[in-house]
Amino acid sequence: MLNSGNAPSKILVTDKWLKKNQSLSKKFDKSLITIVSDEVLASAISTINPDGIAALVEISSIPNYQFNTKDDLVLVLDRIQDPGNMGNLFRTALAAGVDSIFLAGGAHPLNQKVLRASSGAVFHLPFLRFEGNEEEIINSLLNSLSELSNVGFKIFSTSSHKKNSKKFSKPYWEIDWTKRTALILGNEGEGIHKKIQEAFNETISIPHSELVESLNVACVAVPLLLERKRVAYTSKYIDKK
Repeated sequence: MLNSGNAPSKILVTDKWLKKNQSLSKKFDKSLITIVSDEVLASAISTINPDGIAALVEISSIPNYQFNTKDDLVLVLDRIQDPGNMGNLFRTALAAGVDSIFLAGGAHPLNQKVLRASSGAVFHLPFLRFEGNEEEIINSLLNSLSELSNVGFKIFSTSSHKKNSKKFSKPYWEIDWTKRTALILGNEGEGIHKKIQEAFNETISIPHSELVESLNVACVAVPLLLERKRVAYTSKYIDKK
């Protein structure tokens, strides 16, 4: 669902879709709807088997990143390559109440595969994407993380649960999620960049069986980000008793 600030400028639908979704279509502004054939819709988008509807949203309507002093949860994605992972991370971030996302390169949020996997979450979450070569991207991210640290954010990296790991890592439920937090998730193959790990050495992990070397980054995000919601809910429940 899009809010009024980033509503589509045009909606393409097939006659078949309209007949099957009459109650939903009534919620659309009729002036935005253009009825097209299955062939026209298929040629306009990259989806192999389109559902029968597509929306055109102006890039200018996507929320721009601007630091807000009330922000207290930032998700940092270090060179996430897979569009499906990127989209799912945006979706989980929105569900968890993340205020904004920092992107150190990787898949672009406006990639059609990312947009589909995010189920529209990209249209609700401000993001700041660092561009350039890898060194420039990492240095820009380090500067932004340092700025967050200077205003009171705790910066946490995630680490794999490896038996031979020399780095101490706390289970994710042992940190204070009520504090202002920036959570860093790393590249699918390489993990978090060495420079970032060295600059911010507080790490958290999801303990799991040693038979599995690591978890998919999109899966890792779910318990970590929603732990903050659980803590808030538990505190509220206890206060009521």
